[in-house]
Amino acid sequence: MLTLQFGQCGNQLGHNLFSKISADLESSNTGVSYKANYEYAESTVEKWFDGMTGGARHFARAILVDTEEKVVKKISKETNASWTYRMSNVVCQSGGGCANNWAYGYKINSQRLSNSVLNVTRQELEKLDRFQGFLLLLSSAGGTGSGIGSRMVEILREEYETKSIGAAIVLPFTFGEVCTQNYNTILTLAEFCDEADLSVLFENQQMHAMSTSLLKNSNTTLCDINSIISENLLAAFQPTNNARYDMNFLISKIAAHPNFRFVTIKSTPYVPATSLQYELTHKWDVYVRHLKQTLRISKSQTELTNVQLKTPNPILGKTIVSHMYSPCVSNVLVTRGKSMQNDVVVLEDLQKRHLYSDWSTLEFFTHLHQERKFLNRDKFLALVTNNSEIHRPLNVYLDKAWSSYKFAAFLHQYKQFGLEEDDFLEAFAKVENIVQEYKNLKSFSEN
Repeated sequence: MLTLQFGQCGNQLGHNLFSKISADLESSNTGVSYKANYEYAESTVEKWFDGMTGGARHFARAILVDTEEKVVKKISKETNASWTYRMSNVVCQSGGGCANNWAYGYKINSQRLSNSVLNVTRQELEKLDRFQGFLLLLSSAGGTGSGIGSRMVEILREEYETKSIGAAIVLPFTFGEVCTQNYNTILTLAEFCDEADLSVLFENQQMHAMSTSLLKNSNTTLCDINSIISENLLAAFQPTNNARYDMNFLISKIAAHPNFRFVTIKSTPYVPATSLQYELTHKWDVYVRHLKQTLRISKSQTELTNVQLKTPNPILGKTIVSHMYSPCVSNVLVTRGKSMQNDVVVLEDLQKRHLYSDWSTLEFFTHLHQERKFLNRDKFLALVTNNSEIHRPLNVYLDKAWSSYKFAAFLHQYKQFGLEEDDFLEAFAKVENIVQEYKNLKSFSEN
């Protein structure tokens, strides 16, 4: 896997991601034999790292891209004793950022940086006998991650037509981070729906709510949010019992249909660090039922968020309650932890045909397991889901962007860097089509 980190958010998230990988490797409580843990560690290092320093620190297989030096310099110094970045993989041309303007990043700064990024990418890939795919990390709110990230995904697709491209896109708080964030988000989503094979969407608002409600962080920071996003990504991407499991495999199972390339990750359990050792670990079926409940159709975004913020309940599912569920294109469940004779992973709840769209094939559900504990936790589950609820957050940014566009708000900021009204209209049309496709999904049981 080659990770490309774009802008402040992408670079901070990437730093958190590699720190989590390192912590997972150094976990003392693995729950498996020395041999099994060694194989897991070997697969992890092969996937995420590239060689070692003279001081026995792993080099992260990552490229850092930014238009301001402050964040890149800071995270380069903050790597811990077990890993670090190659400074030759840092592509940073200090120019004062991209002014929270997608057009400035896409049209102007990408021209200054793209050749350097592409050269470093070629050098990294030439070292590999087996390439597992690209993973792009970025935020859609500002100008660097969204603009340069959008241009680079186009260039990577042109240069590496047959290689898998995945992305983790962080969506902004809906109540506003920057005044141009809704335009930037729509323009970014329009590019990635065409060029990336898979885009995993993370809502800042939802991650913040999980941190405050489930982890009891009353003063949640961006670092706390990035920590949750990193754990979700790693729970999905770390080695499993399937030796062929990589980006290509995941895409083939979760985003095989070209019209449905956006997914989210639901994961459980989340326990405050201070009470982790005292927390009761439930049986697998409790957590699987809990994940199924996150697929319930909500009457509002608030209701949906509230369902996701509840802790697993062993009583849930034993009483007969009728719910409507969001039609899914496909689901991939990754379970991590010990499975015993009296506590096996029961998949029936997520295999029910009524959860899936009426045209889904027999391979609409995939289960992968890893006996080794994840970050010292007895059990951890990640459900990578491609379902109709994806349309909800996209619709919010679309409506907000349209509202600004109707009054020509901030358009001059984009036009001065070569973006025309037709470019906006094309992006709106693409995202509207995505929203409509997901809205139109019907479950197997519907007429």
